[in-house]
Amino acid sequence: MDICDEKGITPQAAKREKPWGYERPIGEFRGIFLKELYIRKGTKGSLHYHSHKYELFYLVKGEITVLVEGKEVQLKPGDSLQISPGQHHRIIPQEDSLILEMGTQMFGDLTRVEDDYHRPKCE
Repeated sequence: MDICDEKGITPQAAKREKPWGYERPIGEFRGIFLKELYIRKGTKGSLHYHSHKYELFYLVKGEITVLVEGKEVQLKPGDSLQISPGQHHRIIPQEDSLILEMGTQMFGDLTRVEDDYHRPKCE
């Protein structure tokens, strides 16, 4: 697995616009970071993995399909899904969706496998 260079994002960072919507860091407590993801219908996140980061997605609003290692997992409001290091995953919204993401870190551990928006492989 590739390990990308760290580029630090602090919990106080501003909302970051993305091709699929936005992400907004909310805070950090004892090494667990919380951020809000808003993903518009008709877009999708990159297929990617993290070498070290654990993630938990909690769907607040909308409906999404998460591809995890080639398998589709459907989430509706109130559902959650854990992603472990090394698992290839991609979020595809069925409608405009709001997700809370909790993770062990927020910086330098993303390697893209596929990306419709031609962004750098590592972030």
